[in-house]
Amino acid sequence: MNRECNIVKDIISLYVEDMVSRDTRTFIEEHLEHCPECRSELEHIRKPVELVTDMSAAPINDLKKKLFVRRVQTVLFTTALVLAIAVSVFAIMTAPRFFPYSRSLVQVTEGQNGVLTITFDNSVTGYGYTVRGDKERGTEIYCINAWDTVWDKHITDRGQQNIVITPTSNADIAVYYAQNNGSEDVLIYGLNMDDNAGTVTLPRLILIQYFGMAMLALTILIMARFLFRRREKVKIWLNRIIPFPIAYILAHICTKGISFYSYSAQRDFSIIVLVAILLYCVMLAGGSLYKAKKERKS
Repeated sequence: MNRECNIVKDIISLYVEDMVSRDTRTFIEEHLEHCPECRSELEHIRKPVELVTDMSAAPINDLKKKLFVRRVQTVLFTTALVLAIAVSVFAIMTAPRFFPYSRSLVQVTEGQNGVLTITFDNSVTGYGYTVRGDKERGTEIYCINAWDTVWDKHITDRGQQNIVITPTSNADIAVYYAQNNGSEDVLIYGLNMDDNAGTVTLPRLILIQYFGMAMLALTILIMARFLFRRREKVKIWLNRIIPFPIAYILAHICTKGISFYSYSAQRDFSIIVLVAILLYCVMLAGGSLYKAKKERKS
């Protein structure tokens, strides 16, 4: 390879792209006529480049899978959030508002064979009662209450409410009205049983126990999260568990506010748990969506 070949090889790519002057072109073409090596170099440059295309569908399938998972998470997040709000609003609107006793609120009528009909005022949309008996003393004691709700008052019409009590024996019957406002139960029918005189029906405080358990669980989980912050597998599971006590606390606040008293504890607890499960789903789905968005930005 002589000096002239070196010069031609340095500028032959410009020659191919027609980026040289006329004199330079003439010089290169004259050199190519008697130099096989440079002609070979020219043919190599002019040879089309074959692009190797990766026809594997794996990247596309992975992308489709990620988009599908993200779509499912978005649907789950939206659905759970809407349901949590709807259940919370429904719980507030259907929360019983208990009536204090008045003569016009409830009437007791005695029929044949000792059958009692308890009729409520039209403002009453719901009622409940419990019964206990003392076989040795031959007594049956009924304790009733009555309420309305925002839902019943503005949306539904349940009509007049009444209770029919059929005694199971020849026992003496007493019917008390529980006011559920801190006042004494009122005897509205029958004999005044000494053991029930002056009774005050109090709300249950069981909700504060569950709230306290949720707070305690949250504290323990946060401490465990700090202690095991360098153990990736444990940290992942703790990150999945921690939102549930948070969801329960938020569910209690959404449905009961900061009150822990309840005259219908079973109903209130069931609604709180339902809302907590929905909020837990919201947190998990929302966390996954936030993490995916953060990864895209990075």
